[in-house]
Amino acid sequence: MAATDDRVHRTSLSAQIADALRADIVFGRVEPGTRMGQQQLCERFGTSRMPVRDALRELTYEGLLTPDKGGHAVVAKMSRSYIEDSYVIDGILQGLAAQRTAGSATPEQIAELRALHERMLEVEDNPVALGELNRQFHDLIVGFAGSRKLEVALRAISMSMPTNASFLTQFPEWRKRVGAEHEAIIAAIEGGDGDRADELMREHVAAAGRHLTRYLREHDVPLD
Repeated sequence: MAATDDRVHRTSLSAQIADALRADIVFGRVEPGTRMGQQQLCERFGTSRMPVRDALRELTYEGLLTPDKGGHAVVAKMSRSYIEDSYVIDGILQGLAAQRTAGSATPEQIAELRALHERMLEVEDNPVALGELNRQFHDLIVGFAGSRKLEVALRAISMSMPTNASFLTQFPEWRKRVGAEHEAIIAAIEGGDGDRADELMREHVAAAGRHLTRYLREHDVPLD
């Protein structure tokens, strides 16, 4: 994996397990009704029951798992609205951050965004590195907006979505689109056009949700 920056982002074991299972469910790799047995998952991830149990609890809270009559966690049937609404809501919040950043960004912040964007173009064929840089790009914009409330709200909604790396691995054709759309967002922010930055960011994120539901339909994954 290509180097990114010196900031360290540690993720708990339960969160890593939840990420892997979330991707399996959202991308349709496991069928609705599939039982998520704790022992099987412990063997898969080479861990104890506690992080597995915490991961299953998180996915149940998100609505991706549901208890059966015996109290076991099973994969819930996905709905188009669940997927697309998650991305639309995320896009609204990300758009607000971009709008605020456009009204206050310093030359140094613009330079930081552009430097990160250039690094993303360099690792376009590496979905893991690209996914991490993509996360950093969006985090930078949110951080520049200067709203703790926005940061907390975005963290909550993003937990129910596949990670950037998972998405870019599943959909390699999306990588070039990310670069082009990020360039347009940076230009709007640099030009101080908050409304344009908001519009571009909302569409950038929401389009990913539409792409995902289209993929699932094309692969005959049942959606409510």
